[in-house]
Amino acid sequence: MPGTITRSLRLSAVRKDAATLSAVESIGGRRVFKFKASDGDFDRYSDRLNVKGWRVDGYNANGVVLYNHDDGASAAMTGAEPQLPIGKGRVYVEGDALMVDIEFDDEDEFAKKVERKVSKGILNAVSVRYLMLPGQYRQNERGGYDCDAQELLEVSVVTIPGNSRAVRSKSLDEAPDDLVERVAKRVVELLDARAEAKSTDEDVEDEQKSEPDEEDVEDESKSADEEDVEDEQKSEPDEDEDETKGFNAADAAKSFVEAFKGYIRGV
Repeated sequence: MPGTITRSLRLSAVRKDAATLSAVESIGGRRVFKFKASDGDFDRYSDRLNVKGWRVDGYNANGVVLYNHDDGASAAMTGAEPQLPIGKGRVYVEGDALMVDIEFDDEDEFAKKVERKVSKGILNAVSVRYLMLPGQYRQNERGGYDCDAQELLEVSVVTIPGNSRAVRSKSLDEAPDDLVERVAKRVVELLDARAEAKSTDEDVEDEQKSEPDEEDVEDESKSADEEDVEDEQKSEPDEDEDETKGFNAADAAKSFVEAFKGYIRGV
């Protein structure tokens, strides 16, 4: 039975650069960076990892985040000062990806430098170190491995990603200042165009009603009782008309933008 895969990496673990920064959230005054750490597609090592097969309880119990996988092992051999963790992370499966929320240590100068570079988009990727569990992997057609279960050991912010999908997706907070205004303006334009189109349709219907036809002649011959019944029906409020009364495109656009911002930020 095959054992744990070793690719000349510390702890006999596979290390993969595989993530993209997708959002920044402010939670209780803390800045939390959200990364996509892994997915189920082929990576540059020709491996595929089952997203549902991640074992993350051990990591979440001690969610350290390192820089470039520096766990202090090299420093122990050279006598240099070991690099301490730069933050803490929490991993979870979301849809078809393994996600990690990272909070940097704001009392560590080096960690603060890394966070600033992440915020500026200079550093965009993270990397996962993990163990392919015995009996849970097999070689695939590309020469790599398909793994059904793997244990996450560590997450690092890295300088060079190894995954072709490691492209940063900026959050709304980092978008141009006028993004929301431009979205609102476009929404107003679309709503105004819709209202104008509806008004045109109503004008056409009014013109058609004003043209005499055979039905109008027949209407003249209707009894007074029938006309009274029709007048009562016409006097009843039209629900569709009531719904459109007081409609304001600008207010609707504002509501849309607020909902849009909430959706992007995941709140």
